[in-house]
Amino acid sequence: METIYTVDHAKLNKCEIDILHFIDNWLPTFTSWSVQELGDKCNLFTEQAHEAVDMLILHGLLDNAGSDDLMGRMVSMPDAAIMWMRENNDTLNSLHMMNDSDLFDDTEIADA
Repeated sequence: METIYTVDHAKLNKCEIDILHFIDNWLPTFTSWSVQELGDKCNLFTEQAHEAVDMLILHGLLDNAGSDDLMGRMVSMPDAAIMWMRENNDTLNSLHMMNDSDLFDDTEIADA
C-alpha cells in the first residue's frame, strides 16, 4: 500500500512528488523532459515513471509533448501547472524531504 498526499486538488504519491521536485529544480531553464530521463533522475523504474507521469497529466500538472527519436516520450509543464507548483512549493518540498530517507542517516530515521 502506498501513501497518497493531497496537495491542493492533486492526490500525489512519492513518485509523483519526486518528479515534481526534480522538474521544479529546472524551471524555467527547461520546460520539457523525457519520461525516461525523469525516471532515471528520480531513481524510478520505467513503469513507475510512466505511471507517475500519466497521473500528473490527469491532474493537469504535465502535458504530453510528443515523442523524440532519441529521448522517447516527452512531457512538458503547462503555465497553469507552473503557477500551481509555485503556490504549493513549500508543501511539495516538505513532502519530498519527508519521503526521501536517503537524506538522513540511520540514527535520524524512526522505526515503525
